[in-house]
Amino acid sequence: MIPKFDTYYTNLHSSFLIFDKFLDSLKKEYFNGFILIESNNKKAYLFMFEGESKSCLCTTDTGYKKINPVELTSLLVKNSFVSACWCVHEKVDFFSQAHTAKQVYSLPAKNSIDPEKLIAKCCQEKFTGYLETGSIIDREKIYIYFDEGNILGSMNVNKKDYYFETTPDKTSIQNKLLNIDIKLYKLSPDVRDKEKDLRSLLNCYGKIFKLLETQGKNRDFSSVWRKCALELSDKFIFLDPFAGEFTYKHGKIDLWEEVNINTAIRGIDELVHLIAGRTAIADNVIMTVKNRYLNLLAAYEIK
Repeated sequence: MIPKFDTYYTNLHSSFLIFDKFLDSLKKEYFNGFILIESNNKKAYLFMFEGESKSCLCTTDTGYKKINPVELTSLLVKNSFVSACWCVHEKVDFFSQAHTAKQVYSLPAKNSIDPEKLIAKCCQEKFTGYLETGSIIDREKIYIYFDEGNILGSMNVNKKDYYFETTPDKTSIQNKLLNIDIKLYKLSPDVRDKEKDLRSLLNCYGKIFKLLETQGKNRDFSSVWRKCALELSDKFIFLDPFAGEFTYKHGKIDLWEEVNINTAIRGIDELVHLIAGRTAIADNVIMTVKNRYLNLLAAYEIK
């Protein structure tokens, strides 16, 4: 269901690729799109928005499921291939939620569907999801994507290696929907209250910082966390202590509101583990705080 877009890099062999450095290069270019890993008849996707990781998906027998970055990199076996496909951020948002798709209608060809009315209904009801035609011999199997009632694009699985195509006119689409089975899949919106999540997560990491500050062997904690943050600032720009986007004092973290929540949490998580190593504190001490926030951390792919 996820099509291919314009390829930025094509079929890079995993044996010749340092994946972390590859990610860093895309981050520096503010890349929009997804990285595709293909191995052992499986596909995994890492969606990126302006160079920041958004979500990871992999194919299953029934569709797609969300995975964490560790599971994604585990798919980089010897004979896997890596591509980077570019697309605009609206399509990143749409296809990164493919794992939420649920079938809402099944319309057999024998029902004599009126394609014009079907398309109009999807537009009028601001449908977000996709239409899938059945597989019939000598007929094209196509997908048509809708975003809040607007036709986002289409894919013909018999042409161009699953590439996303600029949508033809409605008459052309309607003709392809005549006398064929049709299924409609709806994408579920991201209904998380991210402002509330961010407050809770900053509270979690504030407690971890306080724990590191009180239990660490190095008593100049301000110097330690700033040095560690500076080391990570090439990967997470907001951590640069000279930028003023991230600060810690007296058990409280302050974060610039414009920092993406996913990026912020990944960066802060790496920071606390780096600090723990520098202050001779075992990671299981950090888990005494994290264990109270496991479900919330899992929602943002943090273990």
